[in-house]
Amino acid sequence: MAVPGRSCPMSYRYRPEDLAIPSQRTATTLFIVGCLYGNVAALTAVLARAEQEDPPATIVFNGDFHHLDIEDDAFSTVGRGVARHLMTLGNVEAALIAGADDAGCGCAYPDYIDDAIVERSNAVVAELRETASRHDDLVKLLAPLPRHLTINVGGLRVGVIHGDPESLAGWSLALEALEPGDAAVRQSTGWRGTPTTQATVADWLRRAQVRVLACTHTGLPYAQDYQVDGQRHVVINNGAAGLPDFHHRSEGVVTRLSAQPVTPSDSLYGTTLDGVRCDALPLRYDAVAWRNQFLAAWPPGSPAHTSYAARVTHGTDLSVRQSARGTIEVSH
Repeated sequence: MAVPGRSCPMSYRYRPEDLAIPSQRTATTLFIVGCLYGNVAALTAVLARAEQEDPPATIVFNGDFHHLDIEDDAFSTVGRGVARHLMTLGNVEAALIAGADDAGCGCAYPDYIDDAIVERSNAVVAELRETASRHDDLVKLLAPLPRHLTINVGGLRVGVIHGDPESLAGWSLALEALEPGDAAVRQSTGWRGTPTTQATVADWLRRAQVRVLACTHTGLPYAQDYQVDGQRHVVINNGAAGLPDFHHRSEGVVTRLSAQPVTPSDSLYGTTLDGVRCDALPLRYDAVAWRNQFLAAWPPGSPAHTSYAARVTHGTDLSVRQSARGTIEVSH
C-alpha cells in the first residue's frame, strides 16, 4: 500500500535514456539551483550572483523552489522570481499540481528516514497547498514544467534532474548512498540499505549520454567524478540552495558550470572537465532575513520548525572536504 511521503507516483518515473535527447538549451555559464525551499533572501542572492557573470549566467531552478514559503508574499515572490528562468519539477511542485495528496509531500523518503520526519514533511506540504490554492496563476505555471533538462555548456552535455536518473524523487544519488561510502555521513544520516555502486552510476551516465549529471533533492551537497568508457564524468548535487549545507556555516550551495575555465574566487570545491569548470558555490544570502521569514511562518512547535530550525541556525554535520569526492579539488 502506498504510504504518503514514502511512495513514489508512477508519474515521477523516467529513464536515463530520456536525457539522451538533443540539448534543449545552450549556456556559457549555468547556475543550477535546487531546493531553494521558498527562501526569499536566497532567491535575491542567487539572482545577484548570476548577474556577476559575463555574460550573466543562465539559471535553472531544478525543483523544490517552493516549500517553506507558506506566507502569501513569500510564495508570490518566489513563484514570480523563478518563473523568469528555466525550471524543472521537484516533488514539492509536483505535489502542488497533483489532483490528490495520496503521495503526501512526494519525497519518496527511504526507510532509514524516521517516520516522524516523513509525517512532518507531509504536514508542511499540506499547509503549502493551502497557500498555493490562493495563487492559481502561479500554480498553473508549474503544470507544464519538465521533469528534467539536457543543456549544452561548452560542448558538454549536462543532464539536470531533481532526484536520480530513474525518478524525480529518487534517493540513489544521495551522498550517504554512494560508494565508496563515508562512514561519518552514513552514521549521521542513519543510512542503511543497498548502496549505489560506481558501476550503476556509470551505466546511468552512459545511457543518458551526458558528461555532467546535476541533481539536488537529498539534502547534502557533493561532487564526484567517474570514469566511463575512458572519459571522465561528474555527478554534482547542490544539496540545498535555501538552507545551510555545512557545519556551522550559514550559506546554501548552488552548482556552477561554465565554459570559461577559470576557477571562480568563491568556489568551495570543483574540477575542470574538458575545459568546462564544474564548481559548488556558496550562496551567501541574508541569514537574518531568512531566519525571520522562517520563524514568522513556522514558530516553535510547528512541523517545519521541528524539522528545520536547527539546520537554519547551525547548518549540518557535513564538512566541505567530505563533499569533494574522487579527484574533486577543495578550493577553500
